[in-house]
Amino acid sequence: MADNSTAAWKVPLGPVPPPPPGLMKAKVPWMSTVRKGNLPYEELVLRKVRTIMNKLTVEKYYILRTQLIDSGITTPSILQGVTSLIFSKAVMEPTFCPLYAFLCSELSVYFPSFPPDEPQGKQITFMRILLDICQATYESANMKAGETRQQTMTVAPNQDLEYGYKERRQNLGNIRFICELSKQRRAVLTIVSLILKHLVEQDDVEVNVEAICLLLSTVGRQLDESSSKSRVTNDVYFDRLKDLLTIHPQLATRLKFMIYDILDLRANNWVNPRHPNQVKDKAINELIRPLEVQKKLGRIRFAEGTTDWKKSIFTEISPR
Repeated sequence: MADNSTAAWKVPLGPVPPPPPGLMKAKVPWMSTVRKGNLPYEELVLRKVRTIMNKLTVEKYYILRTQLIDSGITTPSILQGVTSLIFSKAVMEPTFCPLYAFLCSELSVYFPSFPPDEPQGKQITFMRILLDICQATYESANMKAGETRQQTMTVAPNQDLEYGYKERRQNLGNIRFICELSKQRRAVLTIVSLILKHLVEQDDVEVNVEAICLLLSTVGRQLDESSSKSRVTNDVYFDRLKDLLTIHPQLATRLKFMIYDILDLRANNWVNPRHPNQVKDKAINELIRPLEVQKKLGRIRFAEGTTDWKKSIFTEISPR
């Protein structure tokens, strides 16, 4: 008798599938467009600015700032693109927001401005575009947050009302950047106060505790000292934070300590009570030494034949 034990599990082979299609080669390779300079002028400028921003440090600040000034901004569209790149870099790296805010404060003086699109419109400037992007980003983030929290309440009302981590971090980075611009006197106190008021007056204010504490640590002292009306408004904000500690006992420990810290800071006349004799951290403009000092130390010199530092090419040399 023939052994048919293996015949049961053998599957008849079907037609062999065709091989996967190969990669389509472009008519003009991408690298050749870069080498031959076939890219549009605007794209070349944006790539240059993106490269400069990736190298930005305190030590190389003056060299890279000069390269940004001379990057070739000739149209409002290029200015818009460059501003968006700088803003995105600052928001995604909130630790370096002081450096980016100081850079924007100086670039607003040297970047070109363009006439308005409309007859009665305002002039197109770097700082105006930057503040418009900050406002649009804040409004968009809060709109998305409200929609997401509303969906969470509809689907699972007992769950924590939180929205996406990426959106929250981006919104917080935007607020931190606005605070640093206010320190550079580029974002007026009114703008920061309006954002603070909007966050405090929301129903689910516990979601915005970190942003509120950040704003109060930045402009709280100015609100106390500017006028009696603003001080009364500031009292309302701090009373709301105190209420959060009792109304929401389930608040995260990290956020509770943020509230305690900002309450103690104001109670101690805006001096850290735990470190009253602490040496004040240097501001970013104190870390970036003036150009004349660096020139005397021999670390940066002008290119030969140039007298105007704004138009010169900087060269790094070793200290003598």
